[in-house]
Amino acid sequence: MPKLFWRKPRSSNDHVAAAMTLHESVADEKASPTKITAYRRAIDHLENDRKWQSDMAVGKRIGLYKLSGELGKGNFSQVKTGYHELTKERVAVKILDKTKLTAKAKKMLSREISVMESIHHQNVIRLFEVIETYTKYYLVMEHAAAGELFKRLISEGRMHESEAKTIFAQLVLAVKHLHDRSIVHRDIKAENVFLSSRGVAKLGDFGFSITVSSDEKLETFCGSPPYAAPELFLDQRYVGRPVDVWSLGVLLYFMTTATMPFLGDNMASLRQSILAGRMTTPAWMSQPLRLLIESMLNTSSDGRIKVDQVLKSEWLKEASAYQNRFNNNSVYGHWCAYPTADCSEATDTELNARRALEALGIGKAMLDEHGPRGSRSNVVATYRIAVHRLLQQRRLMVQTPAAPVAKPLKKTKSRLCAIT
Repeated sequence: MPKLFWRKPRSSNDHVAAAMTLHESVADEKASPTKITAYRRAIDHLENDRKWQSDMAVGKRIGLYKLSGELGKGNFSQVKTGYHELTKERVAVKILDKTKLTAKAKKMLSREISVMESIHHQNVIRLFEVIETYTKYYLVMEHAAAGELFKRLISEGRMHESEAKTIFAQLVLAVKHLHDRSIVHRDIKAENVFLSSRGVAKLGDFGFSITVSSDEKLETFCGSPPYAAPELFLDQRYVGRPVDVWSLGVLLYFMTTATMPFLGDNMASLRQSILAGRMTTPAWMSQPLRLLIESMLNTSSDGRIKVDQVLKSEWLKEASAYQNRFNNNSVYGHWCAYPTADCSEATDTELNARRALEALGIGKAMLDEHGPRGSRSNVVATYRIAVHRLLQQRRLMVQTPAAPVAKPLKKTKSRLCAIT
């Protein structure tokens, strides 16, 4: 894994800095001016086209991405839809203003990038590129067309258990993937779960994530209070994995009831409710689901069910088994975040991606040169987008037809805790 570093632009203007950074990518192509490839043409536009430069100056473009509508907004950031110039792929671009970032926020950003570079899973949002200018950071990520799970629950109410089961199994598999690699998320909530148009769930926002050993104790209170485990309110050191399981339990309750299990008008009453474990389950909730939620929301971290046990629970085991088969790389292809140095070892997906890049003007020499830069290279980003698109197409071709959709439930008004 190449070491990540912040690369300082060399110009006082954001759009000029981005263009100069991209300019370095085509040094080898300029030696052969007879053929103007799509990649070279895009770089020339960045350097010389007044319309492109005007768009960059007013925030309508960054690098090879045209920016459009806003997808979301946070304390230090906003997320916009972007379109990659060469592949026309739709992406999500997280924009962070450097002037508003505290030292802690910068550390979280660095950690988020590092984790997203190292984790590759069907149910985790993928990172394509990181662009830095004098005033902003841009994280270019996979776009989930159906948006946040939170907005889906607020607008449409609780999910049928069958629908919730399909979504939740994917999230638990993503968390298991993290835990197996010694990573704890620490901010699992509906706002950080994203849905594709075909029902694929994606876990995102890794700012609070951390790499820890299985029994290593942590100290920092992370995440949203309504999703926080009891041990986080005790001002004691805590183990990370059980905290993620608790948050998953709160999320599952919210998905299937459109309410939060623990409520409070202020932080003190919310804390008291969570520490006491006071929770009621609706009479219509199935017994297997009720037992699973109760085992995940055990106030004792030692007695709390583990991720592997969640997957094997009576309520979830069938759905998790199906989703696990669906994520089988031998059938659906491997995600390749970095170009393989030896093409003889490349997968069929990567070879097809390389052919697509050749047509755009990005050859093996450029991939070999830019590979170590990872997300800091627009060449690697284009490669990642090409691989991602091929994997998506392959999954659509072989995906088992979805089960009949159940009749919509009577809309339940969502009841949320006042503390966020």
